Amino acid sequence: MGRRVAAAVCCRGVSTFCLGFGLGLVLHLALHATLRHSDREDGWRQENEVWPASMSYLVRGGQEDAYSASSPVRVLCYILTGPKTHHTAVHVRNTWGQRCDKTIFFSTEDDSSLQPTVLDVPEGYTYLWAKAKAALSHLHTHHPDYDWYLKADDDTYVIVENLRYFLKDLDPQTPVYYGVKFSHHVKQGYMSGGGGYVLSREALRRFVTQALTISDQDKCATNATKGAEDLLLGECLESVGVKAGDSLDEDGRSRFFSHSPLSLYFKQPLINKFHWYWRYIWHKHGVGPDCCSRHLVTFHDVDPRMMWTLEALLYRLHIHRHLQPLHLNTSTSTPPPPSSSRSSLSLNST
Repeated sequence: MGRRVAAAVCCRGVSTFCLGFGLGLVLHLALHATLRHSDREDGWRQENEVWPASMSYLVRGGQEDAYSASSPVRVLCYILTGPKTHHTAVHVRNTWGQRCDKTIFFSTEDDSSLQPTVLDVPEGYTYLWAKAKAALSHLHTHHPDYDWYLKADDDTYVIVENLRYFLKDLDPQTPVYYGVKFSHHVKQGYMSGGGGYVLSREALRRFVTQALTISDQDKCATNATKGAEDLLLGECLESVGVKAGDSLDEDGRSRFFSHSPLSLYFKQPLINKFHWYWRYIWHKHGVGPDCCSRHLVTFHDVDPRMMWTLEALLYRLHIHRHLQPLHLNTSTSTPPPPSSSRSSLSLNST
């Protein structure tokens, strides 16, 4: 009799557990589906929302500098993307991409939502060099009259107004390009692909008409399809006299970065001191509130959420600095103490 009672109690307990587990699983799946539907709706709204240029402004010293489409510096922005990341590239188009004089997406497949220029090259990260050569050749043939040509990835964020500010006194007829300057492999240095780089009109012309005709593959890998796009481009440009320029501001701080804002502005003890980035970077810089130029141009490794966050903070938020007493000025506030965690702000590879 005792065994029967014990068996009944055990079966009842198992049944109760299974019922509770099942109900919990159903509720979890229902909540997860609801959140995913909400995220898809928010993503759809952002992908289809284009903020008019008239709403874009930067606040400098308490004054608003209205965005002007009549800037004397004509910049064409081109983005190398692929079929798997078209959904990310759409966010570039609808945020900073609309501030370039012209924006072109290069891919290997068509997409009605993005309308990229389709290149007849193999798809894949290992074929970026083939894609880069084809893209630059297309620009020289079909769009040769712009002053500067900015290359970016579909997870790069560009403050185009600051780019124009940097370029406004520079001559596009000078063979030069700028970006995140690395020091290895190429004697004069070369620009990191992830942080974006900007070529002068003359640099583009020399690459297409001179570098791509070189037969010496050690000087320019014209026959290759695979390889690191930024490094191979740097070798080719050096071979035809295009200078790897320096883009530091008047305080000696960098404007272009191949990393996310989260990896730059919050200082941590010994953060990634053994990371390859610190060996490659031409101009050393710190990590923390004073890491970067106030005229910063690019970030990299920016996902769509961060892209729209930057968009809102830079272009929809107005700070009424004139109402803040000078002795309570928070723009020079003391940064928080370093965190003991070393994993949350790691510098990601380009």
